Amino acid sequence: MELICNELSFYPLANSGQEAETYFRNTLKTFKKCKDKYGFTHIRFPADFYKQNITAAQTLIEWLTAISNKHLKDAIIALLRPPFTDDLKGDELEAFYQSEYKIIDEEAPIKDNPIGLPVAYILSCPAISFNTHSFWQRRKICLQKTSASEAENLKFHVYNICFEDDLTKAEFIEWTHASISPLINTKDALIKYLAFTKYQAEITDDFMEQLLHWKEKDYKVYKHILLLMRDVQLHPFTGGMGQTENLKNRGKEASKRITNSDRLSYSIVSDTATFIACQGHYKFH
Repeated sequence: MELICNELSFYPLANSGQEAETYFRNTLKTFKKCKDKYGFTHIRFPADFYKQNITAAQTLIEWLTAISNKHLKDAIIALLRPPFTDDLKGDELEAFYQSEYKIIDEEAPIKDNPIGLPVAYILSCPAISFNTHSFWQRRKICLQKTSASEAENLKFHVYNICFEDDLTKAEFIEWTHASISPLINTKDALIKYLAFTKYQAEITDDFMEQLLHWKEKDYKVYKHILLLMRDVQLHPFTGGMGQTENLKNRGKEASKRITNSDRLSYSIVSDTATFIACQGHYKFH
């Protein structure tokens, strides 16, 4: 998975090279969090990003050359590699060039036509923005698409990340549920999707087999199970989704209702949440 650089978020330009360094450090920390929690591997920057002004007096390449911190310089250079925002496949490229895009909100600090934001929409990826202005802290940025072949203009939003804790917010969780859930085919992918912080998640073989069966048989139920699993971190034994039950005489075993005949069965011992079954009733052993 990739993040798409919102190149417009370089505006307003940094007042100094030190301020630009702060912006990049924040973005590097945010990307690391995305990588560790969800497996994002890359940020797509524009191919000519080295020519981008960082301050009024310096382009990116000029600013990088002047940086004395080798570790920071190497980390930034490592980010600026292919594939780039412009590297779209045939259908994706056609989808981009057949229309024009603009940010709807008048509070945007720059009125130029975006590149990264519509590409993020086309590729179903989140955008990542530099924290140069409070507008770029929005977790959804609204755009308008105009095309001569369309009777009406299309308005849509792009999911946007600016800070590390954006990954815990409702907007990003909404994106993961829509975009990551179809890709879950292994235990590791499921654990990354859950992104638990309070517990360590463990998945039994039986549970994974049953979950993938639901994915094939009834996708709506499958997505509901994923939501119930996420709710375990917030409401492990009482409340929350699925009529949570803390089962008597079973220690730390609990369940949540999936359908009239199926429950999500799990246990929590020593800060480890083990998911045991998602078919049938109260299957633990």
